[in-house]
Amino acid sequence: MKKLLSLLVSVAVLSSCAQDQGSRTPKAGPSPYQQSKTGKGEERQTPVAKEDGLVAKGAEPVKLAGGFKFTEGPATGPDGNVFFTDIPNNRIHKWDVKAKTASVYMENSGGANGLYFSKEGDLFACQGLSQQVNSFYLDDGGEKELLADQYDGRPFNKPNDLWIHPNNGVFFTDPNYGKQDLSQDGEHLYFITPYRDQVLRVDGELKRPNGIIGSPDGKTLYVADPGQGKTFRYTVEEGEEGTLSDKKLFVESGSDGMTLDNKGNLYLTSGAVLVYDPTGKKITEIEFPEKPSNVCFGGKNGKTLFVTARTGFYSLEMNVAGAGFVDATEAIEGDEFSIVISCVKEKLLYDVKEFTARTGQKVTVTFKNNDFPPHNILFVKPGTADEVAALAVAMGAEGFAKQFRPNTDKILWGSSMLDNGQEATIEFTAPAPGDYPYLCTFPGHHMLMRGVMRVVE
Repeated sequence: MKKLLSLLVSVAVLSSCAQDQGSRTPKAGPSPYQQSKTGKGEERQTPVAKEDGLVAKGAEPVKLAGGFKFTEGPATGPDGNVFFTDIPNNRIHKWDVKAKTASVYMENSGGANGLYFSKEGDLFACQGLSQQVNSFYLDDGGEKELLADQYDGRPFNKPNDLWIHPNNGVFFTDPNYGKQDLSQDGEHLYFITPYRDQVLRVDGELKRPNGIIGSPDGKTLYVADPGQGKTFRYTVEEGEEGTLSDKKLFVESGSDGMTLDNKGNLYLTSGAVLVYDPTGKKITEIEFPEKPSNVCFGGKNGKTLFVTARTGFYSLEMNVAGAGFVDATEAIEGDEFSIVISCVKEKLLYDVKEFTARTGQKVTVTFKNNDFPPHNILFVKPGTADEVAALAVAMGAEGFAKQFRPNTDKILWGSSMLDNGQEATIEFTAPAPGDYPYLCTFPGHHMLMRGVMRVVE
């Protein structure tokens, strides 16, 4: 159980998981990797990042860390650090983006393979050795919550990779790499419902599903099937049951891992990093010194591609941001700009620490409180965040009735105090150039819960 302690609020949550017996099919080979016997990565002599407009000019792959046996599952956390797995060594590692060092986050990881972070900042993992899908609470010493370990009364094969839908449901693949006997009646695609009360089989016609990713709006899902040498695209229907329809062949290529950029391009790992546009046309191929297994975006503005590749962990600077990241350069180009800001659950943080707008641009901010304590978001004049926070604290008990919003002209725009599950939309025209802080004025929250809107001409 995960605990939250703030100045005025204390909440505890416990989730449980149950299985559903039903199986559904959407309307409508060999392992993708081999570990070298020596444990050494297969080095290529001339890694090349082609000049295609996606890769930053002059950028080449940088080896950040090495000495692993087989790296997999990169995932960027809410603080920007990147977690990845070393499957044969049964570990989860963390790359600290500020210290530029790799460290062991977890030993005896249950054969963790694919990783993904929830909106709340929890680390979800497919654990092939344990035959489970779990979530881990980073701030509680890696305390875990079991999400699923069986379907129809039988254990999974080897859960491989996963993607969390915006509704908090979890899609995951369950192939059978390295096992002699199937635990299930095949190798399938599953969905764990948002409230963790059912596990549904949502595609029972795949041969060996592996890599998986979905669009930020939750409407499109991509699943690689290296057993067929294909990658499929699905439409995700509305609702909380993970229903898939309109299954289509996207490309004739399997993949171990995959990610999306904010242009809708799909990145597959199959010998190199292969990039396809939304129509399935191949744009480019990016080579690395070792064969890539998986990819994710992260770094400043989400424009760094992190790649796990055999014995190494690499990065490559890009011109495009990952799907779901706010690209400051593109944000200022249009006449209108919209952004969604949520909370990092139980950490007293906004999930967007800064964004950029242009003077005169119409800005729409949707603030969603997915945390347990009440939160607001107030945009204030440059340099006045601490002053506004102090005024809110000085309101004392009166603040509850007045939404902890002090009567001051330092506040420009903002929301009322929102409870869990509520949201508010704030619209304004971006003012003169400058750095405009935003913060939560519930007493004590402002120390961590703040960000900045940078306005440029």
